[in-house]
Amino acid sequence: MLDILYQKSIEKKEEINEYFDNIIEEINLEKVEKEYKKYEFTKTKQDKNFAAIDGSFNKKKFMPAYLYTITSQTIISKKNLDAQKESAAGEISTVSTIYNQKIDKILSTYMSILELKSTIDTLKKHQDIDYMLLDGSISGTLLNYHEIDLGKELNELIKGLSINNIPKEFEEDNITLEIITERIKSFVLSECEKVINKNNLEYNLNDIEMDIILALAGFEELFAISYLLKNFKEKIICVSKTSTTKTLFNEKIPDAAVIEYACNVSGYTKPLKHDSMRPVRYVNNVKRQVDFPVEKIQLSNTPYKVFFTKLENSSNVLKIEIPYDIPDEKILDILNDLESISVNGYPHILKRAHDEVKIKTKHLERIARNMGLYEKTGRDMLEN
Repeated sequence: MLDILYQKSIEKKEEINEYFDNIIEEINLEKVEKEYKKYEFTKTKQDKNFAAIDGSFNKKKFMPAYLYTITSQTIISKKNLDAQKESAAGEISTVSTIYNQKIDKILSTYMSILELKSTIDTLKKHQDIDYMLLDGSISGTLLNYHEIDLGKELNELIKGLSINNIPKEFEEDNITLEIITERIKSFVLSECEKVINKNNLEYNLNDIEMDIILALAGFEELFAISYLLKNFKEKIICVSKTSTTKTLFNEKIPDAAVIEYACNVSGYTKPLKHDSMRPVRYVNNVKRQVDFPVEKIQLSNTPYKVFFTKLENSSNVLKIEIPYDIPDEKILDILNDLESISVNGYPHILKRAHDEVKIKTKHLERIARNMGLYEKTGRDMLEN
């Protein structure tokens, strides 16, 4: 099989190389120069307290079910002190293989929940933290939020059970670093079955079980984000190494790629202000923002600013998201502070947080063996 691909790589080499070589020629460099301000970030001494969060999940497929593992953890770096680990969380469980098409969605949502809870836990325990770095984008999570429609009766039931069981735990001084959805899902499924039977709904509980769990987890994620932004938004900095948005330059490639190819020196783009993180939907073929399904989740009118930066010459592009309407003059202060904890243009505690939580396949295999799971996976015949 690889032989044909090696042959194709020889045949396509010139064509593909030509595409990459010509990217710079198709970029509107005048617009890039207008939007990208060259600036040398010279701050080398850390004088602020930082924390960073990351999470990871992995899964192993057996014939009846997936065994999955999820972790999250923060790393704290305070001025004049060594970095330390904080707020570690983890989950191990199973999901039936009949949900093959939904497994990554539920695990990524669970991972997001644990990341958010680790973040909140650290910020509650360490009130002297100046900046909390998140790997990714809060606005991306919210803009892409999809409410699962299970009909009026079940929608209202799941919403009500979520409101009654989830938000109150965030108000506690010591929050539980676990996925509430996993703890209460049996109760919620039982209540859903009662509503199905009482109202003679044309649902089989087994057929919609994962949709119910996804809806419940979606509410838990929204409540976590809502609490985080309500109490700590001015400490949050979202950092993305990759981005596919093209709202700044409107080229054929993402904005981040435009800067990567067109800008070799350190600097940053003009901040773009967005007025709301509400989900985007197409209504009658028109792109619109819609409200969140729970009124007490106060996220509908959350402004935020986005910009790109290279903290050092020839370093990678970073997309920065600030989840409030920060004055533009403070952005340079933030970027200089980020440079003070960066190695090769990337905050070192974000790299360490990533390395600490990564669940390698060999780790998952060891966990499975420790649990006595040696059942055939269905791929054994292909591997012999």
